[in-house]
Amino acid sequence: MSRRMVSRLGSRLSSLLGQWPRTTLWRTALLLALLFLISQGTVFVLYHRYVLDPAAQRFAEFLLQSYRAIPPHAVLPGPPGTPPSNALQWLPSNARPGTISGNYFFAQSARAIARLAPGAALRMGSAAPGGTLVWIHGGTGQPWLGMRISPVNFGGSTFIFMRLMTIAFFTLLGAILIVRQINLPLLRLADRARSIGRGEVPAAPPSVGGPAEVQELEKAIQRMAQDLHILYEERAILLTGISHELRTPLSRLLLALHLPDAPLLEQKEAMQVDVTEMDEILDKFLALVRSGQEEKSIVSSPETLLARMAQIGRERYGLKIRIETPPALPSIAYRPMAMERVFRNLFDNAARYGQGRMEISAVQEAGEIVFRLRDFGPGVPAACLPLLGNAPLPNQRGIAHGSGIGLRICQRIIALHGGSLRFANAGGLVAEIKLPILSNS
Repeated sequence: MSRRMVSRLGSRLSSLLGQWPRTTLWRTALLLALLFLISQGTVFVLYHRYVLDPAAQRFAEFLLQSYRAIPPHAVLPGPPGTPPSNALQWLPSNARPGTISGNYFFAQSARAIARLAPGAALRMGSAAPGGTLVWIHGGTGQPWLGMRISPVNFGGSTFIFMRLMTIAFFTLLGAILIVRQINLPLLRLADRARSIGRGEVPAAPPSVGGPAEVQELEKAIQRMAQDLHILYEERAILLTGISHELRTPLSRLLLALHLPDAPLLEQKEAMQVDVTEMDEILDKFLALVRSGQEEKSIVSSPETLLARMAQIGRERYGLKIRIETPPALPSIAYRPMAMERVFRNLFDNAARYGQGRMEISAVQEAGEIVFRLRDFGPGVPAACLPLLGNAPLPNQRGIAHGSGIGLRICQRIIALHGGSLRFANAGGLVAEIKLPILSNS
């Protein structure tokens, strides 16, 4: 095929696609019409193949048997006192009565007669005052027999027109019903998407209804809205936290830079401390953004994880840690560096506010491993427990401890592992970490 022919086919295809309806209603109506026409064509072929053709074969056999059973030039007797019936008519063999029928049923009957008896033929004619004459020729040299039958009507153009109108009506009705089931929920989803774009995220919006696929799309949009809302909140926390945490060391640096040379040199060590503090602050916020997503998971036992974390808590934070775990707990999958960041943050809080002591336990509950880390500090007010890891906290323990970004990092990391992090007061602050058990454990 030449390039010119390919380009012509492409242009014709593009023109056809350009004429394709744009609205869902007319696209659905066109598709349904095509399906109805294809189904009608299939039914037409099957009806002729398995109904009309066998009927025409049996009709041809009946005509031949009748022709052979009736004596030549016989007439049927009518009621007493009436002339002989004209139900049977005879013509010589050289006559050509009637015409070859264009009707499918009679044409198939004529072909069947020609196959059953060589030289036989079937023709159709009209009979007064109404009706149809079937002329059958039994073979070479045999006369024609005409038999009067009732008018045969297979519907004609009126029936075809009514059938097409019925198909068109139900096609349009079906398209309207289908589009109504889909378009109305989609319009509601479009309104909800616009409200989401304005920053409105309803907690439990009413269902838009519709088919299961539209409801699944609704759930996906709602989840996306919640994720966007969380990202928006975290962005606000990120920007607010950076500006808040960096303001104090930057102010000290700015004040030191305005000092004369000698005092400025004396403040050099303090300035280095401020720079280190700012670097740590930026590292925290970068950790919030990443949350260990790039790190690969490993599979290990909870006892191994706790032993390694307890060693870090004792060596780097000076904590007195006691571990209680039952034997042979199922294995879990976790990102080691990210999980270490979670435990370090909890260890740091215990070292500051928990009197330097901590109890750690691990148990199996309903397909999860539950780690409980309890310090021996004053805890936090009950009203502030839901805010831990979810919002900036005021100074609840008497010491300025930042904006709570570390606990938010912990929440993100545990959520990335498919688990949860909760806090409670029980003779100190208790951090409860739940991680899923591996399915093959």
